[in-house]
Amino acid sequence: MASDKLRFGICGLGFMGRTHFARLCDHPRAAVVAVCDRDPALRSGDWEGRFGNLDLGSVPPREAFSGVAAYETAEELIADANVNVVLIALPTPQHAPLSIAALQAGKHVLCEKPMAYRPSDCNRMLAAAKASGRTLMVGHCIRFWPQYELIKRYVDEGRIGALRFVTLRRLTSPPTYSADGWLLAGAQSGGALLDLHLHDVDFAQHLLGLPDAVFATGMAGPSGAIDHVVATYRYDDGRYAVLEGGWVLTPPRPFEMSITVQGQRGTLEWSSERGNEVRHYDGTHAALIACEGDAYQREDDYFIECVLSGRTPERCSPASSRTSVALAWLEQRAVETGKVVRLSGRLQTAWTR
Repeated sequence: MASDKLRFGICGLGFMGRTHFARLCDHPRAAVVAVCDRDPALRSGDWEGRFGNLDLGSVPPREAFSGVAAYETAEELIADANVNVVLIALPTPQHAPLSIAALQAGKHVLCEKPMAYRPSDCNRMLAAAKASGRTLMVGHCIRFWPQYELIKRYVDEGRIGALRFVTLRRLTSPPTYSADGWLLAGAQSGGALLDLHLHDVDFAQHLLGLPDAVFATGMAGPSGAIDHVVATYRYDDGRYAVLEGGWVLTPPRPFEMSITVQGQRGTLEWSSERGNEVRHYDGTHAALIACEGDAYQREDDYFIECVLSGRTPERCSPASSRTSVALAWLEQRAVETGKVVRLSGRLQTAWTR
Protein backbone atom coordinates (compact mmCIF):
# COMPACT_ATOMS: atom_id res chain seq x y z
CA MET A 1 0.00 0.00 0.00
CA ALA A 2 1.36 3.43 -0.97
CA SER A 3 2.28 5.55 2.05
CA ASP A 4 0.06 8.42 0.91
CA LYS A 5 -3.10 6.31 0.96
CA LEU A 6 -5.63 7.02 3.68
CA ARG A 7 -5.97 4.05 6.02
CA PHE A 8 -9.63 3.45 6.83
CA GLY A 9 -11.08 1.56 9.75
CA ILE A 10 -14.77 0.72 9.25
CA CYS A 11 -16.92 0.50 12.36
CA GLY A 12 -19.93 -1.68 11.62
CA LEU A 13 -20.38 -4.12 8.74
CA GLY A 14 -24.10 -3.83 8.27
CA PHE A 15 -25.60 -2.70 4.97
CA MET A 16 -23.80 0.67 4.85
CA GLY A 17 -20.50 -0.54 6.27
CA ARG A 18 -20.34 -3.26 3.62
CA THR A 19 -21.26 -0.72 0.94
CA HIS A 20 -18.30 1.49 1.85
CA PHE A 21 -15.92 -1.46 2.25
CA ALA A 22 -16.65 -2.57 -1.31
CA ARG A 23 -15.75 0.89 -2.65
CA LEU A 24 -12.65 1.43 -0.50
CA CYS A 25 -10.97 -1.97 -0.54
CA ASP A 26 -9.43 -1.36 -3.99
CA HIS A 27 -9.32 2.45 -4.01
CA PRO A 28 -6.30 4.20 -5.60
CA ARG A 29 -6.05 6.72 -2.75
CA ALA A 30 -7.32 4.73 0.23
CA ALA A 31 -7.32 1.28 1.77
CA VAL A 32 -9.29 -0.54 4.44
CA VAL A 33 -6.84 -1.64 7.13
CA ALA A 34 -9.28 -2.49 9.92
CA VAL A 35 -12.92 -3.41 10.51
CA CYS A 36 -15.01 -4.01 13.58
CA ASP A 37 -18.30 -5.77 14.13
CA ARG A 38 -19.62 -7.85 16.99
CA ASP A 39 -20.67 -10.53 14.46
CA PRO A 40 -17.58 -12.72 13.82
CA ALA A 41 -18.94 -13.90 10.47
CA LEU A 42 -19.24 -10.34 9.17
CA ARG A 43 -15.80 -9.28 10.30
CA SER A 44 -14.32 -12.36 8.64
CA GLY A 45 -15.91 -11.44 5.28
CA ASP A 46 -18.82 -13.90 5.27
CA TRP A 47 -21.35 -11.62 3.59
CA GLU A 48 -23.31 -13.93 1.32
CA GLY A 49 -27.06 -13.51 1.65
CA ARG A 50 -26.80 -10.16 3.47
CA PHE A 51 -29.10 -7.51 2.00
CA GLY A 52 -30.41 -3.97 2.49
CA ASN A 53 -33.05 -1.90 0.72
CA LEU A 54 -31.01 -1.39 -2.49
CA ASP A 55 -28.82 -3.51 -4.73
CA LEU A 56 -25.48 -1.76 -4.38
CA GLY A 57 -23.16 -4.20 -6.06
CA SER A 58 -21.49 -7.54 -5.63
CA VAL A 59 -19.84 -8.91 -2.49
CA PRO A 60 -16.03 -8.34 -2.45
CA PRO A 61 -13.90 -11.50 -2.63
CA ARG A 62 -12.63 -12.93 0.64
CA GLU A 63 -9.11 -11.98 -0.47
CA ALA A 64 -10.08 -8.35 0.12
CA PHE A 65 -9.84 -9.10 3.85
CA SER A 66 -6.22 -10.20 3.62
CA GLY A 67 -4.17 -8.14 6.05
CA VAL A 68 -7.23 -6.30 7.42
CA ALA A 69 -7.30 -6.18 11.22
CA ALA A 70 -10.61 -7.40 12.66
CA TYR A 71 -11.94 -6.14 15.98
CA GLU A 72 -15.04 -6.84 18.00
CA THR A 73 -15.44 -3.27 19.29
CA ALA A 74 -15.13 0.21 17.86
CA GLU A 75 -12.95 1.25 20.78
CA GLU A 76 -10.33 -1.31 19.74
CA LEU A 77 -10.39 -0.07 16.16
CA ILE A 78 -10.07 3.58 17.16
CA ALA A 79 -7.02 2.68 19.26
CA ASP A 80 -5.28 1.07 16.25
CA ALA A 81 -2.38 3.38 15.35
CA ASN A 82 -2.45 2.15 11.74
CA VAL A 83 -5.91 3.67 11.24
CA ASN A 84 -6.01 7.37 10.35
CA VAL A 85 -9.65 7.55 9.16
CA VAL A 86 -12.61 6.08 11.04
CA LEU A 87 -15.79 5.38 9.07
CA ILE A 88 -18.77 4.98 11.41
CA ALA A 89 -21.61 2.83 10.09
CA LEU A 90 -23.15 1.73 13.38
CA PRO A 91 -26.62 2.50 14.81
CA THR A 92 -27.43 6.18 15.23
CA PRO A 93 -26.98 6.42 19.05
CA GLN A 94 -23.31 5.50 18.60
CA HIS A 95 -22.56 8.18 16.00
CA ALA A 96 -21.79 11.03 18.39
CA PRO A 97 -19.74 9.22 21.07
CA LEU A 98 -17.65 7.27 18.57
CA SER A 99 -17.09 10.25 16.26
CA ILE A 100 -15.93 12.32 19.22
CA ALA A 101 -13.65 9.53 20.48
CA ALA A 102 -12.11 9.09 17.02
CA LEU A 103 -11.57 12.83 16.54
CA GLN A 104 -9.99 13.12 19.98
CA ALA A 105 -7.69 10.23 19.02
CA GLY A 106 -6.49 12.27 16.03
CA LYS A 107 -8.47 10.42 13.35
CA HIS A 108 -10.49 11.89 10.49
CA VAL A 109 -14.14 10.78 10.57
CA LEU A 110 -16.70 9.90 7.92
CA CYS A 111 -19.95 9.21 9.77
CA GLU A 112 -23.09 7.77 8.22
CA LYS A 113 -26.29 9.80 8.38
CA PRO A 114 -28.04 10.93 10.45
CA MET A 115 -25.21 12.89 12.04
CA ALA A 116 -26.58 12.05 15.50
CA TYR A 117 -29.86 11.42 17.27
CA ARG A 118 -30.28 14.99 18.57
CA PRO A 119 -28.95 18.42 17.52
CA SER A 120 -27.13 18.74 20.86
CA ASP A 121 -25.10 15.63 20.00
CA CYS A 122 -24.30 17.18 16.60
CA ASN A 123 -22.99 20.28 18.39
CA ARG A 124 -20.64 18.12 20.44
CA MET A 125 -19.33 16.50 17.24
CA LEU A 126 -18.74 19.90 15.64
CA ALA A 127 -16.84 21.09 18.71
CA ALA A 128 -14.69 17.94 18.74
CA ALA A 129 -13.83 18.34 15.06
CA LYS A 130 -12.84 21.97 15.57
CA ALA A 131 -10.70 21.15 18.61
CA SER A 132 -8.96 18.23 16.90
CA GLY A 133 -8.22 19.94 13.60
CA ARG A 134 -9.35 16.78 11.83
CA THR A 135 -11.91 16.40 9.04
CA LEU A 136 -15.47 15.42 9.91
CA MET A 137 -18.07 14.68 7.24
CA VAL A 138 -21.50 13.05 7.38
CA GLY A 139 -22.41 10.67 4.57
CA HIS A 140 -25.49 12.20 2.96
CA CYS A 141 -25.36 10.05 -0.16
CA ILE A 142 -28.26 11.81 -1.94
CA ARG A 143 -26.09 14.91 -2.39
CA PHE A 144 -23.88 12.66 -4.54
CA TRP A 145 -26.64 10.65 -6.25
CA PRO A 146 -26.23 11.24 -10.02
CA GLN A 147 -29.84 12.25 -10.67
CA TYR A 148 -30.01 14.59 -7.68
CA GLU A 149 -26.61 16.03 -8.57
CA LEU A 150 -27.82 16.82 -12.09
CA ILE A 151 -31.04 18.40 -10.84
CA LYS A 152 -29.12 20.58 -8.38
CA ARG A 153 -26.74 21.69 -11.13
CA TYR A 154 -29.56 22.53 -13.54
CA VAL A 155 -31.34 24.57 -10.87
CA ASP A 156 -28.14 26.42 -9.93
CA GLU A 157 -27.45 27.18 -13.61
CA GLY A 158 -30.95 28.61 -14.05
CA ARG A 159 -31.98 26.11 -16.72
CA ILE A 160 -35.58 25.94 -15.48
CA GLY A 161 -35.82 29.52 -14.29
CA ALA A 162 -36.55 30.62 -10.76
CA LEU A 163 -37.52 27.73 -8.49
CA ARG A 164 -41.20 27.52 -7.52
CA PHE A 165 -41.64 24.24 -5.68
CA VAL A 166 -40.10 20.83 -5.04
CA THR A 167 -41.68 17.49 -4.13
CA LEU A 168 -39.62 14.67 -2.65
CA ARG A 169 -40.84 11.15 -1.85
CA ARG A 170 -39.12 8.16 -0.23
CA LEU A 171 -41.39 5.21 0.54
CA THR A 172 -40.99 1.53 1.31
CA SER A 173 -42.15 -1.33 3.50
CA PRO A 174 -40.64 -1.84 6.98
CA PRO A 175 -36.83 -2.40 7.03
CA THR A 176 -36.44 -5.85 8.54
CA TYR A 177 -32.80 -6.32 7.54
CA SER A 178 -30.97 -4.34 10.26
CA ALA A 179 -28.98 -6.10 12.98
CA ASP A 180 -31.25 -7.04 15.89
CA GLY A 181 -33.96 -4.98 14.19
CA TRP A 182 -32.51 -1.70 15.47
CA LEU A 183 -34.09 0.36 12.67
CA LEU A 184 -37.50 -0.75 13.91
CA ALA A 185 -36.68 0.37 17.45
CA GLY A 186 -37.65 4.02 17.32
CA ALA A 187 -35.68 4.91 20.44
CA GLN A 188 -32.52 3.99 18.52
CA SER A 189 -33.29 4.96 14.93
CA GLY A 190 -35.70 7.84 15.43
CA GLY A 191 -38.11 6.00 13.16
CA ALA A 192 -38.48 6.59 9.45
CA LEU A 193 -38.61 10.34 10.07
CA LEU A 194 -35.00 10.57 11.29
CA ASP A 195 -33.52 7.67 9.34
CA LEU A 196 -35.24 7.37 5.94
CA HIS A 197 -37.06 10.69 5.48
CA LEU A 198 -33.93 12.58 6.57
CA HIS A 199 -32.44 12.03 3.10
CA ASP A 200 -35.09 14.30 1.60
CA VAL A 201 -34.97 16.74 4.52
CA ASP A 202 -31.27 17.14 3.81
CA PHE A 203 -31.67 17.52 0.06
CA ALA A 204 -34.50 20.03 0.45
CA GLN A 205 -32.31 22.35 2.51
CA HIS A 206 -29.36 21.67 0.17
CA LEU A 207 -31.48 22.78 -2.80
CA LEU A 208 -33.64 25.54 -1.33
CA GLY A 209 -31.92 26.61 1.87
CA LEU A 210 -33.59 26.89 5.26
CA PRO A 211 -37.39 27.26 5.26
CA ASP A 212 -39.16 30.02 7.13
CA ALA A 213 -41.84 27.65 8.45
CA VAL A 214 -42.43 23.92 8.76
CA PHE A 215 -45.71 22.03 8.99
CA ALA A 216 -46.06 18.25 9.09
CA THR A 217 -48.51 15.48 9.73
CA GLY A 218 -47.65 11.86 10.30
CA MET A 219 -48.22 8.63 12.15
CA ALA A 220 -46.42 6.13 14.33
CA GLY A 221 -45.56 2.82 12.73
CA PRO A 222 -43.75 -0.42 13.47
CA SER A 223 -40.81 1.34 15.15
CA GLY A 224 -43.08 3.07 17.65
CA ALA A 225 -41.79 6.43 16.40
CA ILE A 226 -43.01 8.49 13.44
CA ASP A 227 -42.76 6.12 10.51
CA HIS A 228 -44.73 8.09 7.92
CA VAL A 229 -44.66 11.85 7.51
CA VAL A 230 -45.79 14.46 5.01
CA ALA A 231 -44.10 17.81 5.59
CA THR A 232 -44.41 21.20 3.94
CA TYR A 233 -41.55 23.70 4.03
CA ARG A 234 -42.64 27.27 3.37
CA TYR A 235 -40.41 30.12 2.27
CA ASP A 236 -41.35 33.75 2.64
CA ASP A 237 -40.50 34.38 -1.02
CA GLY A 238 -43.31 32.02 -2.10
CA ARG A 239 -41.32 28.86 -2.73
CA TYR A 240 -42.30 25.63 -1.00
CA ALA A 241 -41.32 21.98 -0.71
CA VAL A 242 -43.49 18.95 0.02
CA LEU A 243 -41.70 15.93 1.46
CA GLU A 244 -43.25 12.51 2.03
CA GLY A 245 -41.38 9.62 3.58
CA GLY A 246 -42.02 6.44 5.45
CA TRP A 247 -41.63 2.70 5.81
CA VAL A 248 -45.21 1.71 6.65
CA LEU A 249 -46.26 0.30 3.27
CA THR A 250 -47.33 -3.34 3.11
CA PRO A 251 -44.62 -5.85 2.12
CA PRO A 252 -43.36 -6.72 -0.38
CA ARG A 253 -43.80 -3.14 -1.65
CA PRO A 254 -40.29 -2.19 -2.92
CA PHE A 255 -38.30 0.91 -2.05
CA GLU A 256 -38.88 3.98 -4.21
CA MET A 257 -37.48 7.51 -4.20
CA SER A 258 -38.50 10.36 -6.45
CA ILE A 259 -38.13 14.10 -6.96
CA THR A 260 -39.96 16.74 -8.99
CA VAL A 261 -38.62 20.28 -9.29
CA GLN A 262 -40.74 23.02 -10.87
CA GLY A 263 -39.27 26.27 -12.11
CA GLN A 264 -40.72 29.21 -14.02
CA ARG A 265 -39.53 27.76 -17.33
CA GLY A 266 -39.41 24.01 -16.86
CA THR A 267 -39.79 20.82 -14.87
CA LEU A 268 -37.17 18.29 -13.78
CA GLU A 269 -38.32 14.87 -12.62
CA TRP A 270 -36.86 11.51 -11.63
CA SER A 271 -38.12 8.32 -10.00
CA SER A 272 -36.07 5.27 -9.13
CA GLU A 273 -38.90 3.19 -10.63
CA ARG A 274 -38.47 4.75 -14.09
CA GLY A 275 -34.83 4.12 -14.92
CA ASN A 276 -31.69 6.27 -14.65
CA GLU A 277 -32.80 9.20 -16.81
CA VAL A 278 -33.91 12.57 -15.47
CA ARG A 279 -36.83 13.99 -17.44
CA HIS A 280 -36.55 17.66 -18.45
CA TYR A 281 -39.72 19.34 -19.74
CA ASP A 282 -39.11 22.83 -21.18
CA GLY A 283 -42.52 23.65 -22.64
CA THR A 284 -41.66 22.27 -26.07
CA HIS A 285 -39.60 19.13 -25.63
CA ALA A 286 -39.36 16.25 -23.20
CA ALA A 287 -35.67 15.39 -22.90
CA LEU A 288 -34.32 12.28 -21.21
CA ILE A 289 -30.95 12.99 -19.59
CA ALA A 290 -28.86 9.91 -18.86
CA CYS A 291 -27.25 9.81 -15.41
CA GLU A 292 -24.56 7.31 -14.57
CA GLY A 293 -22.32 6.83 -11.58
CA ASP A 294 -22.16 5.46 -8.06
CA ALA A 295 -23.24 7.86 -5.31
CA TYR A 296 -21.30 6.07 -2.58
CA GLN A 297 -18.14 6.02 -4.68
CA ARG A 298 -18.56 9.75 -5.36
CA GLU A 299 -19.16 10.43 -1.68
CA ASP A 300 -16.08 8.48 -0.61
CA ASP A 301 -13.96 10.10 -3.35
CA TYR A 302 -15.05 13.58 -2.25
CA PHE A 303 -14.26 12.90 1.41
CA ILE A 304 -10.86 11.43 0.53
CA GLU A 305 -10.01 14.45 -1.62
CA CYS A 306 -11.00 16.81 1.20
CA VAL A 307 -8.79 15.00 3.71
CA LEU A 308 -5.77 14.70 1.42
CA SER A 309 -5.99 18.30 0.23
CA GLY A 310 -6.81 19.74 3.66
CA ARG A 311 -10.06 21.29 2.37
CA THR A 312 -13.20 21.65 4.45
CA PRO A 313 -16.02 19.47 3.04
CA GLU A 314 -18.19 22.41 2.00
CA ARG A 315 -20.36 20.39 -0.37
CA CYS A 316 -21.58 18.33 2.57
CA SER A 317 -20.61 20.33 5.62
CA PRO A 318 -21.11 19.01 9.17
CA ALA A 319 -23.04 22.21 9.99
CA SER A 320 -25.58 21.49 7.26
CA SER A 321 -25.86 17.88 8.48
CA ARG A 322 -26.69 19.22 11.95
CA THR A 323 -29.34 21.45 10.36
CA SER A 324 -30.97 18.43 8.73
CA VAL A 325 -31.27 16.69 12.10
CA ALA A 326 -32.75 19.85 13.60
CA LEU A 327 -35.29 20.16 10.78
CA ALA A 328 -36.37 16.55 11.34
CA TRP A 329 -37.03 17.35 15.00
CA LEU A 330 -39.03 20.42 13.97
CA GLU A 331 -41.15 18.17 11.78
CA GLN A 332 -41.72 15.89 14.76
CA ARG A 333 -42.79 18.89 16.85
CA ALA A 334 -45.21 19.94 14.11
CA VAL A 335 -46.66 16.41 13.94
CA GLU A 336 -47.07 16.24 17.72
CA THR A 337 -48.59 19.72 18.14
CA GLY A 338 -50.51 20.06 14.89
CA LYS A 339 -49.08 23.57 14.57
CA VAL A 340 -46.88 25.38 12.07
CA VAL A 341 -43.35 25.84 13.43
CA ARG A 342 -41.66 29.07 12.35
CA LEU A 343 -37.90 29.47 12.20
CA SER A 344 -36.78 32.81 13.55
CA GLY A 345 -34.09 34.79 11.77
CA ARG A 346 -31.85 34.29 14.79
CA LEU A 347 -32.29 30.52 14.62
CA GLN A 348 -31.60 30.46 10.88
CA THR A 349 -28.39 32.44 11.40
CA ALA A 350 -27.26 30.09 14.17
CA TRP A 351 -27.88 27.02 12.02
CA THR A 352 -25.86 28.26 9.08
CA ARG A 353 -22.68 28.97 11.04
